Amino acid sequence: MTPTMRYSAGTRYEAPHVFPEYSPDHEFRVLNWEDWRFWRDNGYLVIRDLIPKEQCEELIKVTCDFLEVQQDNPNSWYSITPRSSEDPTPKSIAGMTELYHHQAIWNNRQFPKVYDVFFDLWGTEKLWTTIDRVNMNLPNQNGWDFGGFLHWDVELDQLLATRNIQGVLSLNDNDTGMGGLQIIPTLFQQLESWLEGQPKGRSRMLEEKVDFEVINVPSKAGDLVIWDTRMAHGTSPNRSSIPRFAQYLSMCPAEPEHDELLEIRLASFANQTRPEKSGNKISGTAGFRKESDFCPKAELTELGKRLLGAQPW
Repeated sequence: MTPTMRYSAGTRYEAPHVFPEYSPDHEFRVLNWEDWRFWRDNGYLVIRDLIPKEQCEELIKVTCDFLEVQQDNPNSWYSITPRSSEDPTPKSIAGMTELYHHQAIWNNRQFPKVYDVFFDLWGTEKLWTTIDRVNMNLPNQNGWDFGGFLHWDVELDQLLATRNIQGVLSLNDNDTGMGGLQIIPTLFQQLESWLEGQPKGRSRMLEEKVDFEVINVPSKAGDLVIWDTRMAHGTSPNRSSIPRFAQYLSMCPAEPEHDELLEIRLASFANQTRPEKSGNKISGTAGFRKESDFCPKAELTELGKRLLGAQPW
């Protein structure tokens, strides 16, 4: 029996991709040999100053406008209750905000230097961008209580065979304790032996304490943090006094031969909705505000059209 194909952010995390092999004299577009070695050895990398701060500030403004809050008014931040099945607001307790196709989001996806980074990482020009959300992780105050989480985005029985890249773009400076990305690099390095001791069919959520150090990854506005999909990762609690703003952003080898996946991506852009399959929710919940009522359809560059799949490579 053929397993059901799983999609996330308009891509297949479990697709049989292969990371390239490079030599020290390889000519990178953005990265360098030391970056590459760190990435392969540790399973994550911070790429500094990738996006202009003006674009980051614009997307922060857009996110606040979409949520109908004021960035400089803390009392307004908590006017939206966390999303639930009974109350489908556009933001979860972890800050995941159901905004996918605003022009400010696409400006970052189709920024040439971002594309060049993922060309370095994958060794191919034929890439698709993820179609993912933005994040406004609120400080734990005024009754808002988010404890953070750690998980994997693929089933554990497929984890060792998975080769994919996930990423998050910091829109404002994100210090330790401010609700940014948390990961466990030492578990990544010992993943195979750790998995041998896990029960079959265990949850993708890492809710128990483990004998590995969990680190928060500090970053500045415009930095992109990437991690190997085999890395346990998640959003940390925000114990600061200001929100953490971010955009989830990555790329992977294009798969235009998968008609269903391409149709999902093109429909998501055309309808300004999350990527979804036959009405099944693939990423997030619609919330009470339609994106098409909030903003016009984004204009794509020639690169953007190829990254979406609207034009072939």
